Amino acid sequence: MKSVFSKVLVLIPLVVILVGCTSTKIVGTYKSPDVKGPYDDIFVVGLVGDQLTDKSIAADIVDMLQKRKVNAQAIKGTITPDMDLTDAKKKEIAAELKKKGFDSILTFALVSVDEKENYVPGTVSTAAYYPTNYGYYGSYWGYYGYHSNQIYQEGYYTSSTVYTLEAALYDLETEALVWSARSETLDPSSVNSFSIEYAETVAYQLLKDRVVISKK
Repeated sequence: MKSVFSKVLVLIPLVVILVGCTSTKIVGTYKSPDVKGPYDDIFVVGLVGDQLTDKSIAADIVDMLQKRKVNAQAIKGTITPDMDLTDAKKKEIAAELKKKGFDSILTFALVSVDEKENYVPGTVSTAAYYPTNYGYYGSYWGYYGYHSNQIYQEGYYTSSTVYTLEAALYDLETEALVWSARSETLDPSSVNSFSIEYAETVAYQLLKDRVVISKK
């Protein structure tokens, strides 16, 4: 079985500059039938690259979980892409995380960035129908001249950028995947607003699926 740390490094996200208006939704979830949780001490791995150092997704996820009374931390430098993860190093990291009280590891990745086209059809007037109230009904030419722009108004296409991300929670003891969620974000307006909304979405879903628990 691959180590949880090897799996984490596979999920290193591709970081991009994000533009537009933000809309994040969960499009699919998985929960292991063998889940040992709920978990209440989450280690969050923030492998997000240089462009998010001032306000990382990992930090926002930690913040959103803590606001919901779930113990979560993201300790910089614990696991990084450039680490030589030998078996000894993996055991060392796992032992250190367990010593600090963690029972699970939450990570996330940018799976894909896709362009999506949406068709916007033309519209026609839906005003109340009183023909004699309108001068253009006096002759065919007036009628045709008024309605031709509406009738022959073509629809148009708009393009959107869809960012698909995946979050995954692993049991620290068994290294098994216990939960994952795939989300889609449509045209995020900025890195910071995207990060906050994504973190809120992940934190909400973790609690909804009962894989993490709030401490009273």
